[in-house]
Amino acid sequence: MMADFKNAVREALAEFARSDLGPDPAPDWHAMLSVQMAHMLIGASLALFHAPTRLVAFLFSCWIVKELLGDIPNGGGTWPVMADSIADLSFGALGYFIAKSQMAKAGHDHG
Repeated sequence: MMADFKNAVREALAEFARSDLGPDPAPDWHAMLSVQMAHMLIGASLALFHAPTRLVAFLFSCWIVKELLGDIPNGGGTWPVMADSIADLSFGALGYFIAKSQMAKAGHDHG
C-alpha cells in the first residue's frame, strides 16, 4: 500500500517537472495556452490572497529552482525548453502584476 503511494507521488513529481517543449512529440498548442493561463492564475492568486511580498519572492524562487532542476534537464536542456521555462515564469509574474495593479486601482491592495 505504501509502495503504491510512493510510486504515485514519484509519477506526479516526474510529470510536474516536465517541460511542455521537451523531447516528446510536437507540442499541443491548445494545451500549452491552457498551461500558460494556469501560470497566470497562480501569479494572480498570490496577489488576490494578499500574500506577503517575502512569501511571493520565496515561492517564485522555488518555481525558478523547479524550472532549473526539473523542467530544463528533463526536457533535454534545449533552447525551446529553456524558452518554455522563461515563458512559464513570465506568465506567472504577469498574472501577479496584473492582479496587483488592478487591485491597487480599485483601492483593494493592502500591501
